[in-house]
Amino acid sequence: MNLRDYTKKSLLNINNSKIVDDDTYLKLLENCFSVLCGAEELHNNASLHGSKPDLIKELYSNLLIATAEFVRNGLSEEEVKRYLFEECNIIETRLNIYVNLYSNRKKGIEITLMNIGRQAPHIVDVDWKIDFVIKSSSLEQDEGPLFRIGFTMEKFDEEEMCKKNQHLNFICNSQEMQDLIYKLKDAVKHCERVAAEL
Repeated sequence: MNLRDYTKKSLLNINNSKIVDDDTYLKLLENCFSVLCGAEELHNNASLHGSKPDLIKELYSNLLIATAEFVRNGLSEEEVKRYLFEECNIIETRLNIYVNLYSNRKKGIEITLMNIGRQAPHIVDVDWKIDFVIKSSSLEQDEGPLFRIGFTMEKFDEEEMCKKNQHLNFICNSQEMQDLIYKLKDAVKHCERVAAEL
């Protein structure tokens, strides 16, 4: 996992007590974790800005980015601590406050992130098999191989509050398989183009 240089540079402001005093830092973190858990901000952001409002707003947005990325990538408390210490040079006292809140709120943020958009399940595994019909009374000519494809998908179940696996199985002929491959390649190219523009 790697954060952008801009985000890392902004997180360095955590160390500067002239920009972010201890009370402001704690309130920023509480707001950050509260918002990422799907709740309201606990503290009015306007009261936190002090003499450097632009730097505080920038730090707050980058705390949101970093925290969401840590949770999205499944980093443990130790991995987060190591990353922030080695990559962002965060001092230990402030680091410990962050990691404490991270460990307490990680599960809530995971639940919020998994439910964003009610999108389709994530594909986590694919099984496939090729069958070939040698002779059939219903076919006048053979149609080539048949592809048996099975997707294992992961989706968050809100009722049981855990991840569940679903399975989708289908059979396609050579032409349908080629169409699927071309569409997947087209989707990959589109995603790469969008990512390059960011």
